[in-house]
Amino acid sequence: MKKSFIISLSLQTPNGALPYAKFSLGTDQQTATSIFAMLKGKAEVSKPCGITVQLLEEIGELPVPIGVMVCNVDELKENVALISKELFRIAHLENTGFPLPQP
Repeated sequence: MKKSFIISLSLQTPNGALPYAKFSLGTDQQTATSIFAMLKGKAEVSKPCGITVQLLEEIGELPVPIGVMVCNVDELKENVALISKELFRIAHLENTGFPLPQP
């Protein structure tokens, strides 16, 4: 069964979560968890508003939560830059052939 890792972003609203973005982190769990560990935010998810950042392992088509945090807009800006920088570094500079999930 195919496994892949993603970071999912959702905005918390009075009517529930509104998912709006996903970052594919490939198939290596160590890489995915190390990128998630670098992100800014708080582990407290009890806030009624904010941006929820989830690390998910997709097994087949089923998302399984591995980690979750809440961040504000300023932290989100830094997180998006960090995710992009890390994925670029892994894919191009380390020349490791970043393993992307197959469609």
